[in-house]
Amino acid sequence: MDAQQDARGDGEAGSPARPIAYASGYGPDIQWLSLDAANGALAKVGSVASFGTAPSFLAVDPGVAHLYAVDEASPGRVGAYTIDPATGALSFLNAVASGGDGPAYVGVHPSGKWVLVANYTSGTAAVLPVQAGGLGAATSTVSPGANAHMIVSDPSGHFVFVPCLGSDYVAQYVFDATKGTLTPNAVPHVATAAGAGPRHLEFHPNGKMAYLINEKDSTMTALSFDANAGTLTPVQTVFTRPGGFNGANTAAEVHVHPSGKWVFGSNRGDDSIAVFPLDSTGHMGAGSFPKSGGTTPRDFGLDPTGTFLYVANQGSSNVVSFRFDAAAGTLTQVGSPVTVPSASFAGVFDLP
Repeated sequence: MDAQQDARGDGEAGSPARPIAYASGYGPDIQWLSLDAANGALAKVGSVASFGTAPSFLAVDPGVAHLYAVDEASPGRVGAYTIDPATGALSFLNAVASGGDGPAYVGVHPSGKWVLVANYTSGTAAVLPVQAGGLGAATSTVSPGANAHMIVSDPSGHFVFVPCLGSDYVAQYVFDATKGTLTPNAVPHVATAAGAGPRHLEFHPNGKMAYLINEKDSTMTALSFDANAGTLTPVQTVFTRPGGFNGANTAAEVHVHPSGKWVFGSNRGDDSIAVFPLDSTGHMGAGSFPKSGGTTPRDFGLDPTGTFLYVANQGSSNVVSFRFDAAAGTLTQVGSPVTVPSASFAGVFDLP
């Protein structure tokens, strides 16, 4: 069995992976889509009416048994759905308060026992317990800074980070995985450049580095991670937009390739995906900037093997599929775009 086939297995010898894609935006539905494992093309299979008016961001638990969606409203809510293991279809369970206004991001703790939500409008973040019937009321609500745009734990689950776009720092917390509580770290913040607007953060597979995309100044920052102290330290910052581009641009999403050899960012304005090679130290090399296949790429996601990349273009209301050449670092569009109203999320997961 070759490496790609092994990566697509579900843990049982000879069992092929069964990828499923989920997409949403500022429209009324959450969609699930099939993925052609040979060419990466997406096709809509079904949809469910969202519990709220703006399911702008989604998250799936480690076992691919539940999906969580924000309702980007005021007051905000987070909804829970079960995932049919055979088809990927969604069934609504319940919705609870997000602990603030305008939730922009929802994620799941590595344990699968807690859901983390960042409320952009109110600048708060909350921890929601996973229960048999869905989600429970928040066990912890904190105020990390202005315009909290994301909340994510380190790979160990011991520490939590909240990029605060309006405060130009990433708040750092210690997480109690028994009680579901957040406590400010001894070093409570790591600062960005003034006016950078830190938005989203993702850890390298080796757990030693993380990458922060900054919305306002269109930059990507590489940070080293001290796994004992739970703190981040900036080591390099580069522009996400191509040289010579002088128009208005804001950066949005960041993801690290499963190989750990590439990091990607999205540009809204240039309408491109920045692709940076990573060396053995985690530093970024010279980037390339292929177009996103639409306008205003709000979000994008990779399939679990890193073979395909899917871009949610909010301005053109579509999700566009690309094949990624991990040797050359190139993106090639495949299949036809899928319509998703005001698309703001696209993610691919392997059904159990």
